[in-house]
Amino acid sequence: MNAKKRQPKPDGLCRLTGHTGRFVKSHIIPQALTRPAQKNLPFWQLHPDRPPVRRWSSWYDSALVTQTGEDILTAYDTWGVDALRREKLVWGGWGTQQSLGSLHHAIGDSPWGVRKIESIDGGKLRLFLLSLLWRAAATDLPEFSAIRIPEEDLETLRTLVCSGDPGSPNFYPVQLTQLSTIGRIHNHAPIARIKSIPILDTDPLQHEPAPIFRFYFDGLIVHFDRRKLSLTEVAEASNFFVGHQDTFLVTTQTYDGSLQSLQSINIQVQEF
Repeated sequence: MNAKKRQPKPDGLCRLTGHTGRFVKSHIIPQALTRPAQKNLPFWQLHPDRPPVRRWSSWYDSALVTQTGEDILTAYDTWGVDALRREKLVWGGWGTQQSLGSLHHAIGDSPWGVRKIESIDGGKLRLFLLSLLWRAAATDLPEFSAIRIPEEDLETLRTLVCSGDPGSPNFYPVQLTQLSTIGRIHNHAPIARIKSIPILDTDPLQHEPAPIFRFYFDGLIVHFDRRKLSLTEVAEASNFFVGHQDTFLVTTQTYDGSLQSLQSINIQVQEF
C-alpha cells in the first residue's frame, strides 16, 4: 500500500509581514518553554473553560505566518528563551534547584517575595513578550480566544514586532511573577482576568480592579495590563514594568497555593 502523501501547506497572507507566501508551522509560545515533564511523553494542556487534554506538541498555527515572519519570531524566541533561562526566570534554567533560594527576597513567612533583575536587556525582553501577545491575539486557535484586542492595537503590535521597537511604555505594560518553588509541569492557555491593584496614593488596604491578560509558561507568569494608563501612571510603578528602566522587579510566589497548583488538581482528577 502506498503511503499517504503529505499535503503541502497552502500559500496565504502572512499576518506578521503582510506578504504572501507559503505558510509554515509556528508555535504561539516557544516550544522550548512548553516542554513535557518527561521527554518523549505527552503533557497536559490546560484551558480554564475546557477539561485538561494531553498533547504531544504545544500550540502551533499552520496558517499564521510565512517563513519570513517565522524568522522574525524565531529570532525573538531564541534570544528570549536564552535570556529567561540564564536569569533563572523559568524552571528550565534551574538545573537541579528546587527553589529560587537567595535569588529572591521572601517576605516574612508569606508565600510572596521579590527579586531584582539587573543583567538583562529589558527592551528586548519586552519585545519578546509583546511578540507572544501578538501571536495569541492574531491566531484563530480556540485555546487563545480569550486574547482579543482592538484591531488598531493588533496593528500596532504587529508593527512593533516587525520593526524591533518596544513601543510606548504605557502600551500594554508588562509585569512578571515567577513561581519560587518547583511544581508540576503543564501548559496553561492565556486568559483574560481582573487583577486587584493597591492604590498607592491612598489607603494601602484599598485596591482597584485592573483588567489583564495572563500568560503562563515554565514557572513564569506574565501580566499584560489592558488599562489605558498615562505615562505618569506607568512611571510611578516603572520598577515593576519590564523594559522601562535598566533594572526591574519581579514578584515571586511559591507554587503551593498558586493558580498553577490549583490547575494541577484538575490534572490529578483526570488521571484518577
